[in-house]
Parts: sequence; structure tokens; C-alpha cells
Amino acid sequence: MKNIELLAPAGSFEKAKIAFLYGADAVYMGTSSLSLRSRVSVDDDELEETIKYAHNIGKKVYAAVNIYAFDEKYDEIINQAKRLNEIKVDGAIISDGGVVEIFKEYAPDVEIHISTQASISNYETALFYKELGAKRLVLARECSKEDIKRIKDETGLDLECFIHGAMCTSISGRC
Repeated sequence: MKNIELLAPAGSFEKAKIAFLYGADAVYMGTSSLSLRSRVSVDDDELEETIKYAHNIGKKVYAAVNIYAFDEKYDEIINQAKRLNEIKVDGAIISDGGVVEIFKEYAPDVEIHISTQASISNYETALFYKELGAKRLVLARECSKEDIKRIKDETGLDLECFIHGAMCTSISGRC
């Protein structure tokens, strides 16, 4: 069993293929409409193509759905949740509690990961997201190694964290 998952950003299908070629176990990407990755032009079809390719080579894709979710976006978010469930994305990276609820209802097969935009820096908040159904948390960049250890010990969740500015995705919590 792997303890560390190498996760890379991918702003396109081509960039995802390069990330996989150079050893990434997974990539994350999002459409410009529903993620904070606004400088990318990934559309739904490209996201689906990336997921199919990744799964064929034993890799994973996580979809960033971490926008600031204003009411007028909710129909689009519901449609995206349904589609991501159908195309079997490995997880959705979410920062908004309402979006978490939508995914629980409309995308029950999609793992919920909480985005760094949620600024999780303590185990009480981590437990709150665990109770909402989160399987992985991307902790606040300001967390120390001691904070990370305590959050892991108290929650048992998979964590992604930043140590001295470098991203570490750890299934076991040992960054």
C-alpha cells in the first residue's frame, strides 16, 4: 500500500499526460467556470477525456470545484456534480459547505476533499468536515508539522499539506 500520492496540477489534457509521464499518481484540474483555476480553459469534455486516460493507466483525477459559490451558480454546480459522478472522477476538491451538500446528494460516488481555501488549521474544523463526509483535507498553508500531526491523530483523515511551501499529499499523514 502506498503512503504518499504524488499529486500535480493539470491545466489541460496534455499537461495531465506529461504529469503522469513524469511520475504523478494523480492530477487535479477544474473547469474555469467552477474552480479557482481561472487561467485554465478546461471544458467538461477535456476533463472526461483526462479521467478516461488516467483510469486506463491506473492513475487518478480530482476535480477542483472550489469556487466561491454564489446562488446563481448552484444549477451549474448540480449539473457538474451529476456529470462528475457519471464519468467517475476520483474526488472533488470543494471549499464551500453548500457545494459539499450538493455532492453528497447528486454525486454520492465521488469522494469529497476539502480545498485549502477552507483554511483548515485545527482538528475541530477538520472533524466538522469529516462529519460532513470529507475523506481528505487540504490543510491551510500556515499549518506547522505539529498542527498536521495533531489533525491527523485526531481525525484519521487523509491530508494534503504544505511544508515550507512544498505540497505534500499523504495518505498516511506522514508528510
